Amino acid sequence: MKKQVHLLLFCLLFQTGLAFAQQPKKISGKITSAEGETLESVSIRLKSSNNAITASDANGHYEVEATEGDVLLFSLLGYQDAEEIVGSSSTLNVVLQSNLSELDEVVVVGFGTQKKGNLTGSVSIIESGQLERRPNVSTSAALQGLAPGVTVTTQTGSPGGDGGQIRIRGISSFGGSDSSPLVIIDGVAGTIDNIDYNLIENITVLKDAASAAIYGSRAANGVILITTKRAKDRLAVDYKGYTGFQSPTAIPEVTDGFTYMDVFNKASLNDGNDTLYFERDIEDFRRLYETDPKNFDWQDAILQGSGFTQNHFISLNANSGIIRVAPSFSYVTQDAVIKNTGFERYTLRNNMDITPSEKFNIKFDISLTNRNRKQIANEGTVWNYLGRMPTIIPIRRNGLWSEGWVSNNPVAFIEDGGNRTSNNIELFGNLTLNYQPAPWLNLVGTVAPRYVTQNVHNFITRIETYNEDGSSAGSANPTTELTETASRFLYDNYFFTATADKNIGDHDFKVMLGTSREAYNEKYLMGYRRDFIYDTYEVLDAGADDETRQNGGNIQEWLLISAFGRFNYAFKNRYLFEANLRYDGSSRFAPAHQWAMFPSFSAGWTISEESFMEPLRSTINQLKIRGSWGKLGNQNIGSSYYPFASELATGSISMGGGTFPILTQNDLANPDLKWEATTMSGLGLDLMLFNKLSVNFDWYSKTTDDILMRLYVSQLYGMNAPFQNVGKVSNKGWEIAARYDENFGDFKVGVGFNLSDVKNKILNMRSSTMGTFLRQQEGYPINSIFGYIAEGYYQTQEEIDNGPSQFGTLQPGDIRYRDITGDGRLSDDDKVIIGSTIPRYTYGINLDLGYKGFKLNAFLQGVGKVDGYLDSHYVIPTVNVSSIKPWQLDYWTTENPNATLPRLSIASTNNIQNSTFWMRSAAYMRLKNLQFGYEIPSNFLSKFKINGAFLYINGQNLFTRTNFYEGYDPEINYNAGASEGVSLGGGAYYPQVKVYTFGIDLKF
Repeated sequence: MKKQVHLLLFCLLFQTGLAFAQQPKKISGKITSAEGETLESVSIRLKSSNNAITASDANGHYEVEATEGDVLLFSLLGYQDAEEIVGSSSTLNVVLQSNLSELDEVVVVGFGTQKKGNLTGSVSIIESGQLERRPNVSTSAALQGLAPGVTVTTQTGSPGGDGGQIRIRGISSFGGSDSSPLVIIDGVAGTIDNIDYNLIENITVLKDAASAAIYGSRAANGVILITTKRAKDRLAVDYKGYTGFQSPTAIPEVTDGFTYMDVFNKASLNDGNDTLYFERDIEDFRRLYETDPKNFDWQDAILQGSGFTQNHFISLNANSGIIRVAPSFSYVTQDAVIKNTGFERYTLRNNMDITPSEKFNIKFDISLTNRNRKQIANEGTVWNYLGRMPTIIPIRRNGLWSEGWVSNNPVAFIEDGGNRTSNNIELFGNLTLNYQPAPWLNLVGTVAPRYVTQNVHNFITRIETYNEDGSSAGSANPTTELTETASRFLYDNYFFTATADKNIGDHDFKVMLGTSREAYNEKYLMGYRRDFIYDTYEVLDAGADDETRQNGGNIQEWLLISAFGRFNYAFKNRYLFEANLRYDGSSRFAPAHQWAMFPSFSAGWTISEESFMEPLRSTINQLKIRGSWGKLGNQNIGSSYYPFASELATGSISMGGGTFPILTQNDLANPDLKWEATTMSGLGLDLMLFNKLSVNFDWYSKTTDDILMRLYVSQLYGMNAPFQNVGKVSNKGWEIAARYDENFGDFKVGVGFNLSDVKNKILNMRSSTMGTFLRQQEGYPINSIFGYIAEGYYQTQEEIDNGPSQFGTLQPGDIRYRDITGDGRLSDDDKVIIGSTIPRYTYGINLDLGYKGFKLNAFLQGVGKVDGYLDSHYVIPTVNVSSIKPWQLDYWTTENPNATLPRLSIASTNNIQNSTFWMRSAAYMRLKNLQFGYEIPSNFLSKFKINGAFLYINGQNLFTRTNFYEGYDPEINYNAGASEGVSLGGGAYYPQVKVYTFGIDLKF
């Protein structure tokens, strides 16, 4: 019995000891690469189990529970899996060895992916980190300077309106055709400025025909592929936010009222007229000015907005094994530098991945964006008068609004002039089914509807202004009026692709076939009323219900059906070949011309993979040459969805005391219209040295045929000329990009550089021309500047008598123009192309420095050569009774014959002619972004259950070096809303802004 009790006690103790020995314990450590970099999102699991336990945080730290003897498996894409046996220690640091070179990185291309090292087309890749450094609301503006061959110009810093004009490898068309690139978001066409940059994983820019031809009829101007972030293996919550302030980068400084009166007196005397302001007038002004100087400071009164901006983004990553979700929410606001204006945007998005089996995968993404923008009803007028308002006129007279300039009082417009509000709501969905029946075959089907509503409320209030004696000076807006517009846009997108990927020995084959159906439907409604009884009741029914009311509406739609395919071949990753073919049919053309085929071919030779390069393999990691040829199309031609047809204009006519509806045909039709076609060829070189220095070079030639133009027809037809496919444009250029990264212990340095140039020329316009100032002419670039050649000043009356007759009554100090025809008089025949608005030598320079937790990033961006132009009261003194700027005081006199500006004159018609005199170089270099930040140590954060924290201060547009006009930004001539994308002469735009922000990134 005693033996049995002892045996029982022994067994109990053994089991207890065994249980105690197998008690799980906490294991923690840090995961790094062989180069010492911390690795985030490393999946950690028990080898005996398929389920992930956890993942490393932003600082490479992890913590798991395991027992001695367990085998932990550490895995991360691009690194070799590591197995570690749990021992007695509670600390287990892990080093992962890379098995993925930069050349093996997967790059998103049209309808698929490819290894970066196997690319044969010209592609630029922009990572999310490059975008997140900039406090841009519009993603298009954040692209500026990041990729060679991609030119982004931003004319304004207006809240919600600071989007950039994007051009890839030059401008290919004119006459109303769209030269903007196609933007694809997760495989579906979208709007780049409707997506928060925090959602972006990376951006791929397809620049040549070899890479873009898979998009056929819409790829002539390049393609931008945006890939959004998806859920990772670990549960995580991330927050990113910043707050800050904006201020104008440049505004035109003006002189005081005393200087104003002195200059205008001299100008009047120069014109042979009497003095405008006598001593009595000057003393009266002095008395009013000294009583209240701020009442004459128009710029200070206009720039009363706070400029406050904020951006908050929060996201969740969750993984249940079968379902992974990544919901996110972002909130952005911007207050303008003028009051009563601003921008607000909400974005709610969820990317979901469902993987019920190894062969079947479902992606279901949904996004909702709500954009609200508020402007002044006469905002353009406000900016027009920022540097123009005569400084002898007060803002208010006896508490009432002053007459301003011809009843235009910009401060009154801001305070009481009404508003223009717009609301855009976009709902986007993407359901993608991915089925892999065999390891080498992948079938993908996508349904992606997109619904957009846009409502614009434009309420203009009549503002009474008053003269000095208290009498009414009238109103710039004769009535109070309201215009309401509502637009609804529906996009239907259906895609199906089948991809076969097979390796046979040293031969790699990949074939993709697909088809798509894309439809667009737009509905527009408009209502207008005026003569409101209550100026604060902003609804249509409050306006007068009489003959002044208006309404209108229309429907537009198009359909695009396509079949496409791609073939890739690689031999030993050494010899590369790719062919693309797309066949498009569009409803935007007559039946005989609806279908067109767009092929492309490209090849590459990876010289570094050759056996004779083996001794240099550690030095030259990659040496590849590429070549490509392809044809692309553009269906976005003209301003109509039906450019081949003559649309009937509807209206009404009054006859015999009654009103009758009528239909009229105003334009001649041309059913023979067809696609604009762009043919592109190019050569490229990719080089990687020491795994630290990468260099990419590309040369290309791009020709666009069949550009739409209206050629002259006799007025006897009684209708406007039809569009014809007659134009031809050439773009030739080169691009270079380089990047160097090095670690010196705890110190890290990275330098990136890109530079590109393009020469644009119109080859054929059937000997016709378009435009009188912004010129389209054979042999010259699109959007050239047309005018006279200025040759200095007339210094004496004798020079005037011996020179050609010009404009008005000439005096010494007037501008002299070249008489090109030699006929002794100036006429339109003496005008020539004097400048180009095509930016050349665009560049970006990026510097990254890091020491332990400290990080510094500086980004310079600029344009080396481009011409800009301002005229009228923006730069010409005493024109349009405008205020005087300090630099305008350097005007011609007999004592100052080499002055910057001609003689003062109010009436001269000679000095205001379009000429080289008023043209300036708009080249510039801008410190686009400067950021300094600190990553808080993880051992401190662990006390607060925080996985990572990065604090930073950021400055954007901190300084600009340029020889353009003082007070105006050099990018002011670019206007994405203009028909040709350029608007010369004026400066009535919201200025670009400096942005100062403080931000924090948190990971939980």
